[in-house]
Amino acid sequence: MKTGLLAKLAAFIAISAIVLSGCAQLGNPGSDDQTTGATTGRLEVRVTDAPPEKKVTAVNVTVASVEINKSGGETGENGWQTLSLTGASTFDLLKVQGLEQLLATADLTPGTYNQIRMEVTKVAVSYEGEQQPVEAKLPSGKLKFIQGFEIAAGKTSVLLFDFDAAKSIHTAGNSGQVIFQPVIKLNATFDPGSLGITTASLPNGMVGIPYTAALGAMGGQIPYTWSVTGALPAGLTLNTATGVISGTPTTAGDATFTVKVEDSFAIKKTAEKSFTISIAAADAIQIVNTSLLDGTAGSVYTATLTALGGLAPLTWAVSAGTLPAGLTLAPDTGVISGTPTASGDFPVTVTVTDASTPTGKTDSQVLAIHIAAAPALQITTTTLANGTLGAPYSATVAATGGVAPLTFAVTAGTLPAGLTLNPATGLISGTPTAAGDSAFTVTVTDSATPTHLTYAQALAIHIA
Repeated sequence: MKTGLLAKLAAFIAISAIVLSGCAQLGNPGSDDQTTGATTGRLEVRVTDAPPEKKVTAVNVTVASVEINKSGGETGENGWQTLSLTGASTFDLLKVQGLEQLLATADLTPGTYNQIRMEVTKVAVSYEGEQQPVEAKLPSGKLKFIQGFEIAAGKTSVLLFDFDAAKSIHTAGNSGQVIFQPVIKLNATFDPGSLGITTASLPNGMVGIPYTAALGAMGGQIPYTWSVTGALPAGLTLNTATGVISGTPTTAGDATFTVKVEDSFAIKKTAEKSFTISIAAADAIQIVNTSLLDGTAGSVYTATLTALGGLAPLTWAVSAGTLPAGLTLAPDTGVISGTPTASGDFPVTVTVTDASTPTGKTDSQVLAIHIAAAPALQITTTTLANGTLGAPYSATVAATGGVAPLTFAVTAGTLPAGLTLNPATGLISGTPTAAGDSAFTVTVTDSATPTHLTYAQALAIHIA
């Protein structure tokens, strides 16, 4: 049952007990941790909390084991898979609220699982004004949950135990004995994946000219919440819901700050990144661009340089470094364009000069263009379906890589009589008019310049 990709069974204990029963079944598997050819899926078991009564200062829970049962598996005790506990097995539920604490790990084969159980061996409750914790009486047996959830290959599933301490801790009559009767809600979901800020850099600005720039993020669970540490340029503000920085700068200078994004997943995911915005004085000229788009060798590239202030017309030039081979900078428009012919990283310094007399105002900015190599072109279809005489036939020759659009052609041999190849899509279709075996070669050609990439594949179709 344990193979391949590690499937974490993590418990994030924080306190909040809820009814000891399962909740809605998991929906469609998410896209996190997608791995080609994966044979196992990841499961994370987490615990969250809601604060108990103020007089309770600690609830230390000791877990001896966590087990899981797969639907349709063996019956009885033989059907349970025990997970190996890792790290500390005792947790103060009040101290790990909202935190992630690894409890156990396992490799799980894909499929439907319908039960999980946890063995709690000790619960010690501390109260205000009491020097020694009180050991609570526990329910007999293991905590067993009937809950359907899916494990999908290469994906992460999450089981969230939601405790409610206020409803789980009781005092028995006049004896004063503390009884732990866990009230738990079990939620199943798919982890939305790690959260990251996608914005590479922010544009520069100028005093007195309205400024707008949007921060972007990927992963986690929307909606996001944004915040900033440090000072934005005077006059600018951050919209915490949209991540848009806007306003009208009032002071020249450089401002360096850190932005943080937080998602809305049950266990919050966050990401941080530092940025610098340069604000130029009102009578200066300022290049806005702080980064340029990446490109691909053989594919058409276009990027536009812009500037604030200065007296038109503006003149652009590369003052240090060289543009990627195949690209040029238009001095009157600031447009960098062309078709790069080589891959690599190309740092350049661009300078803009205005028409002021007797001496034009200038500004320079160090930028870089990354040109990626064109992906290798390959026909991925290695066999084609057989056909039947007089019956409509359809099969597609598929290809990956290269620079779109691709063009397909039969370059050796012939297709079965009655069939044709669509040069734009690679679709072979028609109605065969003669039986027999036809061997041929299909060649795909991409649109890379100055030299097209090609790939040939020998194929055959049998018409019965």
